[in-house]
Amino acid sequence: MEYAFAAALFFLLLIIFELLYSFFNKGESRSVERVMERYSKGGVPDEQELDILYYRKFSEIKFLNTILNASPMIRRLDSLMQQGGVKMLVGVYLLLTLTIGSVTYLFCSLVSFPMVLGALISCLAMLVPFLYLKFRRAKRRSRFEALFPDALDLMGYSLKAGHSIVASFRMVEEEMAAPVGEEFGRVVEELNFGMDLDASLRNFSKRIDSTELRFFATSVIIQRETGGNLVEMMEKISEVIRKKFRFREKVKALSAEGKLSAGILLALPFLTGAALLLTSPEYLTVLASDPIGPYLIGIAVTMMSIGTFIMYRLVQLDM
Repeated sequence: MEYAFAAALFFLLLIIFELLYSFFNKGESRSVERVMERYSKGGVPDEQELDILYYRKFSEIKFLNTILNASPMIRRLDSLMQQGGVKMLVGVYLLLTLTIGSVTYLFCSLVSFPMVLGALISCLAMLVPFLYLKFRRAKRRSRFEALFPDALDLMGYSLKAGHSIVASFRMVEEEMAAPVGEEFGRVVEELNFGMDLDASLRNFSKRIDSTELRFFATSVIIQRETGGNLVEMMEKISEVIRKKFRFREKVKALSAEGKLSAGILLALPFLTGAALLLTSPEYLTVLASDPIGPYLIGIAVTMMSIGTFIMYRLVQLDM
């Protein structure tokens, strides 16, 4: 137990050092004066290839960035962070996750928890940042989809006035709130740096992960290849999205009773246990003293988890 505590403490200090290094080391950043001085003295050497391709950095530490760049799982995690609008490097996120796990394990060690139980609680604590990313992605996507029809209408008005599609993107960037304006601004930046519109729209769809946005991007790509009335297409897409939202709200109203029942059934055992613990503690302390008690608690939690999952799936409707 003491060796595990010392190892966790050493690991925590190492993570804190890496975090401080990531936050304060800015050696890769180049000031305007350095760039001007470099190119005024002859520019880039002949043997050095100038790379202007768009790429993602995973860590400020070079060797860690190389390791993370080689992992497909890290790329999926970075995509999840982009979809959630989390402006943090993947390396910093992983270090923060490990810090949470180390701190939790040290706390469990200080309160004399068994090693296996402390490790299990630490693993559960390390899932909290990932669940937060999932929550941020769902919230951001919901916000985007709520504002997206208005953005399509604004683009339609701009196209009717004779502006190009890039100018309509720029108008959405200036007039719409985040995340719609922010993401359309990234599309405009990619187009200004020479990226093809089709590739930029595909990147746009990956950053948001919205069915409505993929529908729009696919429609624009097909329209560019085959021709057609782009304004009418945007008006139809906006109308379809608004009808879908109305149907989704109706589904939420009809399934609200089932969700409320599931919440009550899930909270009832814990509320009853807390009431018994306050009024008659002897009814619950036997679960901790009897050897069969932990197994009964595990079986009860497993059955409640299965029932909660079944009720959750019953009130879900994919649209």
